[in-house]
Amino acid sequence: MADIQVEIDGRKYRMACEDGQEGHVRGLADRFSAYVEDLKSEFGEAGDVRLTVMAALTVMDDMKALEDELKNVQGALEQLSAKSNSLITDRDQLEENFANQVMMIAERVETLAKQLELDEEQDLQK
Repeated sequence: MADIQVEIDGRKYRMACEDGQEGHVRGLADRFSAYVEDLKSEFGEAGDVRLTVMAALTVMDDMKALEDELKNVQGALEQLSAKSNSLITDRDQLEENFANQVMMIAERVETLAKQLELDEEQDLQK
């Protein structure tokens, strides 16, 4: 466990985090501090606790919007996946139908070729 110091709104806080996560935790603290600073510039000095709560609510609102967007993207991805599967099934059916048509044509050509041979043999016998 690592001990680090982060700064939020000009105040330093001692935090513990997993070894190797120090940069990540500092980055989170910097982002949260930016929320507090933005609110402070918008509303002025509103008290540390109030600004912190407002920043936390802003973060949660942003997170909710991202969760909603993620759900929408997942829904769209599921629709695309279903459409893709449908198209693959359609393609497979078309390939099967095409193969059957080719076989029918080949059989027909073979029958015609045999008929021509018979006709030629009959003409030669005459």
